[in-house]
Amino acid sequence: MENYIFVLGRDKELSLLELVCYFNRKNIAYEIKDKWNNLVLVSLDKGFNIDELGGTIKAAKVLIKSEDKKELNNFFNNFEIPNKDKIYYSVNNDYVKEILSKRFKKEVIKAYFKSDVNDPSKSLKLDLDLIQFKDYIGKVIQVSKPKLYKKRDETRPSFDEKKVTSIRLSKILINLSQAKKEILDPFCGNGTILQEALLFNLDAYGLDMNINESRKNLTWLNNNFKIKNRYRLFQGDARNVSRFFNRVEVIVTEPYLGPYLKNYPNDAEAKKIIINLQELYKKTFQEFNKITNKVVIIFPVIPSKTRKKYNINVNSVILGTNFKIANYNVKLPILYGHKGSILEREIFIFEK
Repeated sequence: MENYIFVLGRDKELSLLELVCYFNRKNIAYEIKDKWNNLVLVSLDKGFNIDELGGTIKAAKVLIKSEDKKELNNFFNNFEIPNKDKIYYSVNNDYVKEILSKRFKKEVIKAYFKSDVNDPSKSLKLDLDLIQFKDYIGKVIQVSKPKLYKKRDETRPSFDEKKVTSIRLSKILINLSQAKKEILDPFCGNGTILQEALLFNLDAYGLDMNINESRKNLTWLNNNFKIKNRYRLFQGDARNVSRFFNRVEVIVTEPYLGPYLKNYPNDAEAKKIIINLQELYKKTFQEFNKITNKVVIIFPVIPSKTRKKYNINVNSVILGTNFKIANYNVKLPILYGHKGSILEREIFIFEK
């Protein structure tokens, strides 16, 4: 087992839950040894791919566990550094920074220290990135690439920032599902969740009242990436999903969340939106109950002008089904923040 330090994203609780679900999905044996703020120390029996995670900024492999200055001095004076005349580096341990600074000077290397590198775009530019977590010090070996995700997002044939499920969130939802073979998105929209499932080497099935956007995007994906798995799209209503599917491993979806809100609605408007959505979700869950044992879904939270928040009555939605909120030693739902959006999102996992 090797020790790693993971730097979690802004939704720390959600990011940690995603990590655990990802390890289970990939059959990686793990032990969470410690956590603090946005750092978590995990012992793993095999490797991982940060590109398959939506909520993790970067990961470091532990090099040494020690607080002894003599031991640290000996280790980092003999530690292999990049063979360059100019180095950009970062470390959140002042003593190790001092050791490296003296070493760079001695070896006539121009070294530039960079701080505040939780931004992955900055971290990717470093030649050496070290992270201390308590008495563990690790070297960053993998960094997320949000700019590549954004480019992939925005170069698709069909993209609307106001409507689309982000790539980051899609990855998180798929990992939460722990799907091994396939996923179904019965509100597939422009197909982002399906797209990421295919890139995870899962079969992907989509249903929507209008599948033109999904079809364009998945055709583009198939032409530009090496897609090994199959996908199929069906035009129809999620309230009749069992007409199209007899059985699926898991449903992963961001359903219709109501009208796009430019301004905070008044209380009556917010309440009406929730009531209408609740009726939609109740009918879809009656259908989900016929075809799957697991659902990963987002429900909206609508704040009004008075800042009162209106939520979906989940017990009413799943009434008459065999679904229950999953128990993953994390209290569900988890609130997911979306910058620039009035609407808030709650992520639920339902199991039978």
